[in-house]
Amino acid sequence: MSADKSKSDSNQANEKNAEQATDQFEKTVAEPVRAYGALTTDYFEQLFSAQFDAVRAFADTSLEQSRSWLEVKDSDSFQKMIEKQQQAVKEMSERLKEDADKIKALSQEYLKETQELTSKSMQSGQAQFEDNMQKGQKQFQENLKKGQEQVESSLQKGQDQAKHNTQKNK
Repeated sequence: MSADKSKSDSNQANEKNAEQATDQFEKTVAEPVRAYGALTTDYFEQLFSAQFDAVRAFADTSLEQSRSWLEVKDSDSFQKMIEKQQQAVKEMSERLKEDADKIKALSQEYLKETQELTSKSMQSGQAQFEDNMQKGQKQFQENLKKGQEQVESSLQKGQDQAKHNTQKNK
């Protein structure tokens, strides 16, 4: 009966330990990896969107300028086209600066969020480590106490058996 109870207790302890290990893995590895993956995916989505918008604007402006050159027929239209060309270059320069600033800000935000995520993950891991150490120490103390109780119980049984044998031999 005692062996069955001990086996049942052991199975329950093993199941509890497996569940705790799964929870620890989820909190210390899986959750941070998913969070980092989502952060990185969002960053690249925004980065590619900004880059595609910039390329599209450059292509549209270039095609517009190319078509405008087809309209040049005399020196006045040539002079107007040169002015439009200069204005387009100025606008494109401003657009490139804005796009560069946007990408820089996006990258800085990504770096900041990545650092925060890493810091949070490290703190969580440290807290988990400390918790595991406390649980380990507690388990050690409990096992030590059980061991002492078993030794005392065995010693008492031995003394009782010795008394019983001594009385029997008298």
